[in-house]
Amino acid sequence: MGLSHIPLLAVLVVFATVSACGCMSPETVVSGEEAAEVLAYAEPIAENVMQGFNEGNYTMYSRDFSAEMKRSLDAAAFERNRDLTRSKIGLYVAKESPVVTDAGEYIAVNYRAKFEGEDGVALRFVFRKDDPSHELHGLWFNSPKLRG
Repeated sequence: MGLSHIPLLAVLVVFATVSACGCMSPETVVSGEEAAEVLAYAEPIAENVMQGFNEGNYTMYSRDFSAEMKRSLDAAAFERNRDLTRSKIGLYVAKESPVVTDAGEYIAVNYRAKFEGEDGVALRFVFRKDDPSHELHGLWFNSPKLRG
């Protein structure tokens, strides 16, 4: 199986993570007030992304993307990835248990999500720490069915 079978969303998160720190250094879990501050902006963005995914609405889906994300994941790539994801796990249903992690220059919010055809899908939303606009710099959907 070549790289052409790996969903672009998975490739984007690997790219974002590697370019974020220049290495694969471990992340640390953020808790308390700092995590609450991150979740205050990340939760509405994550919900908007997932609603845009379900509706097939690229404008909604990409509303909070950084310029680099919009170039990497344009409307055509969104459609291809959405079709592939829907064919393997269906539409998004709900997310739970957010874990905020510090990855150097970036902060990530990781969820376990339920889709119509699979529970426990890993969703990852990556933001740059020094970005007061809270643009999304990385996005990843990962699960056994998406990798299969």
